[in-house]
Amino acid sequence: MARIKKSKSTSPGTRLQIGAKVLDGARVVDTRLVRDCLQQFQQVHRSYASAQRKVDVAESEIRVVQARLAQLDTLANDAIDELARRLVADGEPIKAPFEGFGGPSQGRFVHLRFATKAATVHHIVGVLREKDVSETVKRAAEAAEKVARKVDDALTSMAKLEDTARKARRLRDAGGQKWESALFALRHNTQAAAARGAPELYTTLFPPPTKAASKTKPAEQTPADGPAPPTPAVTPNAA
Repeated sequence: MARIKKSKSTSPGTRLQIGAKVLDGARVVDTRLVRDCLQQFQQVHRSYASAQRKVDVAESEIRVVQARLAQLDTLANDAIDELARRLVADGEPIKAPFEGFGGPSQGRFVHLRFATKAATVHHIVGVLREKDVSETVKRAAEAAEKVARKVDDALTSMAKLEDTARKARRLRDAGGQKWESALFALRHNTQAAAARGAPELYTTLFPPPTKAASKTKPAEQTPADGPAPPTPAVTPNAA
């Protein structure tokens, strides 16, 4: 019997696929010889699958907030552009409408990171509140401030979700080590069962990988070509 080597660590998705195949195979073969070992693997696999689902949920929620931040960033840029126009109409220099209020150039402003951009908006709006500016500037500033607050809220949510995702991955990875050990034990005991009169057990739970048959790509036809004409029957040459 070949010596069994402990399997190398695999990706979460691969673990789930392997575990599902093993448990599917266990439904169609007599597993009494490895009953205890199989039950242990089943429990570990279910626990690992549950941990992976928590990771999936956290990462899905992060993607939702990322999409929300991208939308808010567009709104923030629009609000910054509008505030710049109102400041220029109030007499601020067209090339640097935020300079007198401690802000960067408009071109640099819109390329700041989410948190920095929101903080810069808060600063400029705070300065404008202390200045004698027109009502149109005040309204534009308040609109920009409103978007910046939404960005702050989204970033707070993102930080919490990323922390949740990190914790979920740590628990998942810790379960991954148990999963590897349980699979190794089941594989070892299943192979040992072959010597006790159950050779089909190992091949059912751990079938060898099948190679996909190579396919020859058919010659491409252009629409103008149409289908190829039938090949005429070959007849012997006349003597």
